[in-house]
Amino acid sequence: MENISVGLKWVIGVIITILIIAAAVSIYLVINGYFSRAQEQTLSQSQLITQAEFSNYDNKDVSGQDVINAATRYSGRPQFSILISTGENRGEFYAENNHSICYERPVTGNKVDLSTERCGFGTQQPVSAMQDQKVSRYYVNTSAVFASTIYKDNNGEVRLIYFYQK
Repeated sequence: MENISVGLKWVIGVIITILIIAAAVSIYLVINGYFSRAQEQTLSQSQLITQAEFSNYDNKDVSGQDVINAATRYSGRPQFSILISTGENRGEFYAENNHSICYERPVTGNKVDLSTERCGFGTQQPVSAMQDQKVSRYYVNTSAVFASTIYKDNNGEVRLIYFYQK
């Protein structure tokens, strides 16, 4: 009789242990789903905040002062370039950045090909050259109107801002 009682206690203990483990696993699976969803939402909000800083340049008209401010603001941003076309300069030039990155403007679409980097001698101009009216052919008139366009890579990160003087 004692053996039956001990065996019964042992079986009940094993069943309770299995139930506790099953409850813990089911709670983990439910919580893991919530954590995954929370992580995706946080990433999405982070990307929206990061990209919101470029909303002023997304197919909008800006002043020449805004062009100079953008060149100054983003000069330290890695893997990023600003392409400027003025009415005086018969070509395009890049605003100087700390990383010597010059992405080409796509001919079609709005996706930058990160393998088409084309920085050469004299293609990047410092902000001081853009502000010197007498000496520089890269002068950006602060009261001029520029059309701006942003270009992104395949991951949705802004890589290029193009300013074209109207």
